[in-house]
Amino acid sequence: MPAPIIAAYEPFSEDRAPVELALAASELTGAPVIAAAVRPWMISEGFTQPVPDAEPAINSSLERLHDDFGVATEIISGDSVPAAVHNLASRLEASLIVVGSTARGRTGRALMGSTAERLLHGAPCPVALAPRGYERTSVKTVAVGFVDSHEGHDALAAAQALAARVGARLRVVAALHPSGGLGATKSEGLRPERGAMLQGRRRVETDEALKRAVAALPAGVEVESELHVEDPADVLLRISEHVELLVCGSRGYGPLRSVLLGGVSRRLVDGSGCPVLVLPRGARMPLAEALDTRTESGVA
Repeated sequence: MPAPIIAAYEPFSEDRAPVELALAASELTGAPVIAAAVRPWMISEGFTQPVPDAEPAINSSLERLHDDFGVATEIISGDSVPAAVHNLASRLEASLIVVGSTARGRTGRALMGSTAERLLHGAPCPVALAPRGYERTSVKTVAVGFVDSHEGHDALAAAQALAARVGARLRVVAALHPSGGLGATKSEGLRPERGAMLQGRRRVETDEALKRAVAALPAGVEVESELHVEDPADVLLRISEHVELLVCGSRGYGPLRSVLLGGVSRRLVDGSGCPVLVLPRGARMPLAEALDTRTESGVA
């Protein structure tokens, strides 16, 4: 059986966006969805114990969710919501965790709350953030932020595999920040002209790496590649308004096969106009394959 998808469900607000996004992934892969609600705990007289009267409310919320969507549900416990969900994901060797946006955000926008941030950080499998009010929709275009690194190539492979699965177009986006680091020749003490910056060594190297990466992709997907000299997060946030899924990698250091937010990915989960998928560092296989089946070693 394919490794399950866990939708982190908040039973008191009954935010169904994570379940909608998890079901959208399930439709592509056949992976079962488990809507997991965390039992709240409180400290009383120096002891940790369940919040009184919370269980009936959680059960009622999960029953309504099951009646409406037919998904499996589970109540889990832990020292915190992120710890409980991470433990469940590790125990079930989950292929994906889906979390929702905070209620403070605008409808249609991803906005990471403190719980979602902790769920994302250190997750043992890919994590997708659903914009507030998200409902399942067909995926016509998948965008991916590309950098010439192991994490960037993993993200590109996952985005290509997902685009192939749904018959979507793939936008491969590379961006270089215009302030410094482009290798442009300039007189000491003078800011280089934009034309000189565009001819910088790093821009040429990035353009060549982008072309090589796109040329190496398997056939069968319509691919559009683009290189911007602009803040990478600004570029990807703008593109998120015109695509149905945005894929990015984790930062390039930290524990292997764990999700760690870098500067760009952190900004994407705080303003994207579409779902954002963040891959663990050192993912062993493209996400689409990971959603279909467990690896031989049992690690997704």
